[in-house]
Amino acid sequence: MHQEPTWTKPCTCGAKISRWHGQSEVSCNRCGTEYNVSGQRLRSGWRANPSTWDDDINDLEGFELAHANDL
Repeated sequence: MHQEPTWTKPCTCGAKISRWHGQSEVSCNRCGTEYNVSGQRLRSGWRANPSTWDDDINDLEGFELAHANDL
């Protein structure tokens, strides 16, 4: 049985990227830009956002905390 990707799209750099069933985030092989399971581009440094793993911190607060640590 031939399986098709759940989505295929051009990356912001122009390379073609595909997400296959069972994958979480996918990264572009050319530039490293990451996309979520729905195909939305993720911010660089998104893994440093504590809202990724802490349910008590919302996304905006986590974004601010991640950038405050860069100062």
